[in-house]
Amino acid sequence: MDALILMTRVPVPGKTKTRLMEILSGEECAQIHRCFLLDLFNMLNRINLDIDVFLSYTPDPSFSIMADMIPDDIECFPQRGEGLGERMLNAIDDLFKRNYDKVVLIGTDIPDIQPVDIKKAFAILDHKDVCLGPTADGGYYLIGMKQLYPELFGEQLKWGNRSVFESTVDIGNRQNLKVGLCSKHRDIDTKEDLFALKEGILNGGLDEQMIPKNTFEFIKKCWSGAENVKGIING
Repeated sequence: MDALILMTRVPVPGKTKTRLMEILSGEECAQIHRCFLLDLFNMLNRINLDIDVFLSYTPDPSFSIMADMIPDDIECFPQRGEGLGERMLNAIDDLFKRNYDKVVLIGTDIPDIQPVDIKKAFAILDHKDVCLGPTADGGYYLIGMKQLYPELFGEQLKWGNRSVFESTVDIGNRQNLKVGLCSKHRDIDTKEDLFALKEGILNGGLDEQMIPKNTFEFIKKCWSGAENVKGIING
């Protein structure tokens, strides 16, 4: 059996998507994070794969905020570890200890991720040791493997830095691991990311059935006109 892990913060106002607080309130940042999650759950419903889905969250005491929105077939568990790398490592390790053959982990700030991206990740692992999904800012939104490689999450990686993806590939190469790549996506961290997502949808970049509708409706509610959008970006 194969497993997919969604790594997420609990959408607590003022403690999630904080870089968007340049243009959104803390409450709005929590709302858009909830939209990201809802769109991911909808996307997963369209995947015809025999996989188990897990959600790993932090902080633990605030889980009740999001409990009502999680599908019943998704098992949840709190993240463990100090830094992001350690938390990712522990989450993947936990599932390998449950005898899964392949484990893929994704972040939850890519609302336009497509079913084909998830399918491709597991397909890559049929003939590669590791798969990575790069982001436009130099990080990655997806990592998968068939056994645990702790060195890929080492302290030498500067999480949040623009070199994380490249550094991870370099580590894999030094370990003689075969690394396969999924499609590149843009994670939504800044106002520029948010409006790029909106413009991509408006310009027909996604099939209508694949649009992250919750996120798109939230964006439209906040900024209904293109001129307003451009003004905020340029301002």
